[in-house]
Amino acid sequence: MLAKGSFWSRMVSRFWVKSVVVPQNPLVELKLDLSRPIIYVLDQNSANDLLALQKACRELALPDPYLPLQVHDTRLSAVIYLHDWYLFIKKPLQQEQSTYLQQYQQLSDLHQQYADLDVQLVPVTFFWGRNPGVQNPRQAFSGNSNISCLQKAWSIITAGNDHLIRFNAPISVKMLLGKNNNSKQQAYKLARVALHYFTIQHRSSRGPQIPNRKKMINQVVASEKMQQIIKQQSIESGESEAVVSKKCHAYLEEISSNFSYRFLRVFRFILSKVWNGIYQGIEVNHAQAVREATQSGAEIIYMPCHRSHMDYLLLSYLLYGEGLVPPHVAAGVNLNFFPAGGIFRRSGAFFLRRSFKDNPLYGKVFKAYFAMLFKQGYPIEFFTEGGRSRTGRLLPAKTGLLAMSVQTFLDQPERNVMIVPVYIGYDHIMEVSTYMKELSGQKKEKENAWQVLGIFKKLQNFGRAFVNFGEPINLKQYFDQQQPNWREQILSEQALQRQINHLADNVMQGINQVTAVNALPLCAAILLSSVNHQLGKQRMLTLLRLHQQLLASISDNAGITYPTQSPELIYQQALAMNKFSESNHVVSCDHQQSTHLTYYRNTVVHVFTLPSLLSYALIKLSNESTENAGINVVQVTGLVAKLLGFVEAEYFLKATSGIFEKRVIDLLVEFKAANLIRFDGNIITLSNVSFLQVLSAHLNETRLRYHCVLSLLSEKFTQTNEELIIATKDKLIGKSIEPFDEKVIKVFIKQLDRHNLTLPQVEELLACLSAKE
Repeated sequence: MLAKGSFWSRMVSRFWVKSVVVPQNPLVELKLDLSRPIIYVLDQNSANDLLALQKACRELALPDPYLPLQVHDTRLSAVIYLHDWYLFIKKPLQQEQSTYLQQYQQLSDLHQQYADLDVQLVPVTFFWGRNPGVQNPRQAFSGNSNISCLQKAWSIITAGNDHLIRFNAPISVKMLLGKNNNSKQQAYKLARVALHYFTIQHRSSRGPQIPNRKKMINQVVASEKMQQIIKQQSIESGESEAVVSKKCHAYLEEISSNFSYRFLRVFRFILSKVWNGIYQGIEVNHAQAVREATQSGAEIIYMPCHRSHMDYLLLSYLLYGEGLVPPHVAAGVNLNFFPAGGIFRRSGAFFLRRSFKDNPLYGKVFKAYFAMLFKQGYPIEFFTEGGRSRTGRLLPAKTGLLAMSVQTFLDQPERNVMIVPVYIGYDHIMEVSTYMKELSGQKKEKENAWQVLGIFKKLQNFGRAFVNFGEPINLKQYFDQQQPNWREQILSEQALQRQINHLADNVMQGINQVTAVNALPLCAAILLSSVNHQLGKQRMLTLLRLHQQLLASISDNAGITYPTQSPELIYQQALAMNKFSESNHVVSCDHQQSTHLTYYRNTVVHVFTLPSLLSYALIKLSNESTENAGINVVQVTGLVAKLLGFVEAEYFLKATSGIFEKRVIDLLVEFKAANLIRFDGNIITLSNVSFLQVLSAHLNETRLRYHCVLSLLSEKFTQTNEELIIATKDKLIGKSIEPFDEKVIKVFIKQLDRHNLTLPQVEELLACLSAKE
């Protein structure tokens, strides 16, 4: 019989307990079918759990757990529980006579009797607080939900406002039973699946137990590998082992985190007030893939893009809210100042210096600490770009921490490790003005407490934040595909570095594949592509609708998200950020605003690379063709193909080889549907040149950079890369509104070197970029 709870239990559930439901919309995210019976599977028959579940189900329009189901002529409970409640002494689980086994057997019999029946079993897990506890050598993970009434009462008192209800993917009873006619065996099978679910759930939501910081430091120093390093360093430096050991302790004190669950709860409460004060909302997409990865027992490495110091806190805050374990975050030692350093450290941050080259011992100590975190199963987060992007686009990956992760995995290949690319975006980034100053030559200011106080003064309406999770990359599967014999044959240093570089590119591509296209970057891209950076409001709305149509076709093959509201609402959201202005129905921006808007445009411009190149090719070929001759599809694809490889490398896009022509044709069909072009067999004529010019202009800055580099090479083919970068910077002065970033030039030069272009090929490529549109 289901526990109903006393009057006081109901009052506590109503007024004290505050539950967070994950996922936020189970009907959509878990694809629950309300036309089929739903039975909730719980670990324990607890009145507090059931009352919280009932409250959540009412809010989510899900069936009430207290209301029985009528399946044909049989009345079934809407809840199956594995353990009954108890006051002091846990009752032994007598499977042969237990209620849940009888219920499972009843379900099995009904499915054999009625072929059309398919009950959905929905495991539901409850977390009254998620403190994993202090590390205990006898127990790898804490968090047993089958606890006594007194323990449950204490949990509710101490963590009633930190209650998580997690709905899990439904299990089809029909699929699970298969063709096995033994109802008893089937019932045991269902019970085993449920028990496995609850075990995995507590592991994935609470994570490994927290180590004592001092004990952990001593363990790292006392490890066999570290002792060998200390002895070797002692021999090389002439210092005693005690002195070297003391240095190692000091380095670990500087590096190691001091994660505190209690601090995290308090700090999360404060952060929730801050987020609600400065952001109108935080939009999260594709988190279910990460939840599934953690439930499979995988160890997770989060690799987000890096746009703001806010990133350090935002992802941990959201992961905790999504019912996942907050990661240990790699942070630059420049952030280890009062009071930020202590806050970050107790939130799970560990600190590293920008370079290990001048201090090999420090590097070895850091690697030992990092390997310890990895092997203990803690989720880890680090920014693959190394530092914050000053231009808005993704930076080339820094592979140091990724290399350590891969090497640690290869040392223990039986581990299930997954890398999760993460896209983080904002309507407003408080550091953009600082970035523009740094790119113009101003020295970067060192982070300090006064800067933190300055940030608080700047807190205002920052619009919304966006976090999109990419497709997890399973390291075992990755190496199976890239290096099939990796288990039997140790990779050479060069081969390993190639794989790490390739993996880093995959991560960067994974980030861009789940871009969150939001209102301000979209309007910025259109405004900066317009003549003199101004246009009529009605034209802006029409172009917004065109971009929405293109995004709809692009997002079908990727995890890209974009605003689906009316163009008017999107425009008003962007205008509210005060990054551009409207006067007499004319939208415009001044020079300083246009420079800042390039940052926001660059966060999403990669999404429009192919439409932009295609528009450029159509206009260029149309201008070069004889009057009314039209353009051949083959000419268009040929011109786009010559430029696309360089753009894909710069913007970290997956190579289109093999599907390139199909993608171009599909996009031409979209252009035709939008009345931008007309088809007559393989001949294309333009019908809306002005809109095509806007699309083409999205990559104006990119083509200008390429043109400058190539023209300099055509004049002096033998100059060094350093000379070429300096000359390009001088040539771009006054021509580009975007601040100069030599990293982007280096990527293009690297691609030219990779193609081993001769002077005639450089001139041919230059010709593709030279004609007027």
